[in-house]
Amino acid sequence: MVEEFLTGEEGSYDSVMIDGQVVWDSISRYFPTPLEVLRNPWIQWIVLMPREIGGAEYAGIRELAPAALRALGLRTGFTHMEWFRRPDGSVAVSEVAARPPGAQITSMLCYAHDFDFYRGWARLMVDGSFPPPERRWAAGTAFLRGQGSGYVQAVHGLDRLPAEVSSLVVESRLPAPGQMSSASYEGDGYVIVRHPDTGVVADAMRRLITGVRVELG
Repeated sequence: MVEEFLTGEEGSYDSVMIDGQVVWDSISRYFPTPLEVLRNPWIQWIVLMPREIGGAEYAGIRELAPAALRALGLRTGFTHMEWFRRPDGSVAVSEVAARPPGAQITSMLCYAHDFDFYRGWARLMVDGSFPPPERRWAAGTAFLRGQGSGYVQAVHGLDRLPAEVSSLVVESRLPAPGQMSSASYEGDGYVIVRHPDTGVVADAMRRLITGVRVELG
């Protein structure tokens, strides 16, 4: 089997389909790309969920994704799609799953919309209905990963985070001393933040992954 080795910016496209039509969708971005994260197990990375996704920046994937889902025969369900924006600006789909997303994206969707997507998924599959929620917030998850191997010895930098970052935290699972280092790409812990302004969330993510360090040994 031969296929294109996709490069460029990468994100996820998540949607709800009913009778072959997309009735709600969402876009998230990965920084850096998942392949770079897998190649470098020490990199702390983020998933950013912008509040506004209706602009020209995301027009390509929002046009391509529903056609791809219909071509695959999906009628009703929750979908998770990985997509790339190639260096030439074109858009390509790399993976499609008929399920909600991982990497804390489903939890971020709940926070970004003030809506229980787990209950909404159940309702969708039981009676085929889904009330499209309004996106009220931007959200982001910072994944904390230790350098080296062994057990978590300490987590440095949390006490030095400014209030403008710590006040945005809505959920966290912090690495605990004595915890065995995780082999998962999601790392040893995570922090989820939200704010109405996407730029504020992006800045908080940057401060988290550069200001917090997980010591292993």
